[in-house]
Amino acid sequence: MNWELLREDEFEGAIKRSKGVCVIPMGCLEKHGEHLPVGTDSITADAIVKEACKIEDAVIFPVTHWLGTVMGAHAVKDPSELKKYGFIGLNPHTLLTVLEELCDEIARNGFTKILIVNAHGGNDSMLNFFKNSQCYNKKSYATMWTDACLFETISPKSLLETITARKEDFSMITPSDIETLKQWQDKEDYLTLGHSGFSETGLVYGSYPELVEPKRFEKESGLSTHRADYLNKEKVRFGYSWSSNFPNHINGLQPVGCTKTIGQAMIKICAERLAGVLKMLKADEEVLKMVKDGIPC
Repeated sequence: MNWELLREDEFEGAIKRSKGVCVIPMGCLEKHGEHLPVGTDSITADAIVKEACKIEDAVIFPVTHWLGTVMGAHAVKDPSELKKYGFIGLNPHTLLTVLEELCDEIARNGFTKILIVNAHGGNDSMLNFFKNSQCYNKKSYATMWTDACLFETISPKSLLETITARKEDFSMITPSDIETLKQWQDKEDYLTLGHSGFSETGLVYGSYPELVEPKRFEKESGLSTHRADYLNKEKVRFGYSWSSNFPNHINGLQPVGCTKTIGQAMIKICAERLAGVLKMLKADEEVLKMVKDGIPC
């Protein structure tokens, strides 16, 4: 059930059907190599949520593409030097305020369980802080977040294992796809699961295939410059570490061989997992009791 497509008098029924669960797909706007659109994270989060809700119904809040943590937009202070277009990075304080007011408004409409489904790794720290900060001011609803996709479940190796075990559920996969996954399965995870890499490219292929440009797969390198490795080695967290190691916004090998059908399989796996989460939350009553009890975070 898409929030924006409901009539005013349909919300009461939608809240009952969803058991009070409202899902917020979340991503960001930033460069994803030269072969994927800047809205990659937002559109894949939205696609996975919509597929999951075909299995287990819930109310889907409209995806807000710019609602995400992106610091790269502010890295260059002189506009004449700006070489990275498409980035939208709001002040983190603004984002936290918007998120809280948004959740408050969703709750005011009658929803009691709000699940943010995130597809942008850069949002993780903010969302962890946000869900804890929701305990500071007493709420009448539960605020939670989860990943749109557990990438380890759609690595080439895991994908191949799942498809082999459930052939009847993945009829879209071709013999050529199987050979591609076999070629990729032994590569280390960081070479396949990274930003704009094989798995993320597959998610876009599986949701908006027309937005993937395979001719650009090998246009830029996704290998690390190792510039910030000395900090990472000592577990020193630094805001510029990732972008310094991966200035092209590709993390890993170029996704050569990835296809629309492989992507469809990835979306299916992610949607099935999320549908299970929604089913659990719809039946659950304990989270609201925990909110009421006010147990410290």
